[in-house]
Amino acid sequence: MRDTSLDTYIEIKPYLGEKQQRVYDAIKLLGSATDLEITRYLCLKDPNQVRPRRNELMHLSTIVECEKRKCSISKRTVWSWRIK
Repeated sequence: MRDTSLDTYIEIKPYLGEKQQRVYDAIKLLGSATDLEITRYLCLKDPNQVRPRRNELMHLSTIVECEKRKCSISKRTVWSWRIK
């Protein structure tokens, strides 16, 4: 993680809700992840539990689209996300 990413994280951490924090931490640990990969990592059943939090993190400029790649779960080509 770059020092600017750490600065951003420290700045926004007080504003993250518990679910946002869990999604952020999952992406951070996975390096880059699709919605389904995040869902599985967090032991959730529905990716709709992840997508709203991921969108919020994107709007906070803490994560960005990383690349289009094959999801390890769905085997479909989708966007993955990474920490900015």
